[in-house]
Amino acid sequence: MRHSSQLLISFPHLAENIKFIQNLCPTSALLPMVKANAYGHGLLPISKFLSHEMKIKQLGVASLGEAMAIIKDEPALPSRIYVFSDSEILDPDYSKIYLNHDIVPVLHQITDVKRVVEDRSFQRVPLVVKLNTGMNRLGIDKEEWSQLASLLKKNNRIEIDHLMTHFACADIKLKEGDRTHRQYEMFKEAKAFLETEGIVVKTTSVANSGAIEQKFGIEESFVRPGIMMYGGTKNSLHTISKLQAKVLKIREVKKGTPVGYGNFVAGDDGLVVILPIGYGDGVLTSYSGCKLTVNGQACQLFARVNMDLTYLFFKRENDPKIKVGDVIDLWNSDPHSIVETADQMKTISYQLFCAVSSRIPRNYSVL
Repeated sequence: MRHSSQLLISFPHLAENIKFIQNLCPTSALLPMVKANAYGHGLLPISKFLSHEMKIKQLGVASLGEAMAIIKDEPALPSRIYVFSDSEILDPDYSKIYLNHDIVPVLHQITDVKRVVEDRSFQRVPLVVKLNTGMNRLGIDKEEWSQLASLLKKNNRIEIDHLMTHFACADIKLKEGDRTHRQYEMFKEAKAFLETEGIVVKTTSVANSGAIEQKFGIEESFVRPGIMMYGGTKNSLHTISKLQAKVLKIREVKKGTPVGYGNFVAGDDGLVVILPIGYGDGVLTSYSGCKLTVNGQACQLFARVNMDLTYLFFKRENDPKIKVGDVIDLWNSDPHSIVETADQMKTISYQLFCAVSSRIPRNYSVL
């Protein structure tokens, strides 16, 4: 564990982000994603805050293991947990877990549906079905709609508790007739088909963060915010975390001075600020070269990111007026901070959030 570096997480900012999403989608319930350790922010603290403080009635994870970690920590958590991909529903041992906890598998293939509807012990487990409408990842294909309807009717499970799909390009500015519109039209077509077959569809969801931000598909029963809840988009209200490190050492260097591993040399006279954080903590090697602003002064992540150390380089004329022990933010609560860094790295903010390792303590502010 680190003492000189931390991920500082603001529950008040998370609450404001949730209220912002609720205002965008006043007629829809929220099914927030807490998968991947709540996008790096702490599965258990974030889940409990959303459930207890924000009164969210359902949470989404990717794997059964994530769901069980929540239940193990708090068996009486008042939120239903949906397992979206790695459900283990076909495993006879793991699938029994769904019978004893308020955990719901998202069924994304015919064999999943068959497993649930043909076993009478699963009658009380809500039937949640995911359709493939063009992302071509998980979901039941159009060619299987008739098989789905027949399977449900044959086993007298004629109610789908929740029908959903996932948009592939909702983070791109929407245009009439684009891929997202086509996906939505196929989803509506599937719902209509099932209803004509006598299947009752009780609730629905299609909108992920990108769609929510563009107010697309938000009239369905649920919306499923992920990244925008944590603040990793340009349209987010707040980034809920700050990745911080204390200055370990400051070294004055002349142009041409070698620094760290390899053959990296200072391109100008200036200051090298050494931080106790590296790729062992989730500061990826691709951070090298990224530009930041510290105390209003421009700097650059310099040389090779080490397992335990990272270097910032300030030109002499850009003296940040810092000293050993001062705290520097690698990203802060302004959503543009992490988005701009991710853009420089040619990646996405999701990866930067999720990369923060367990060596970095998560500290939570409530004020």
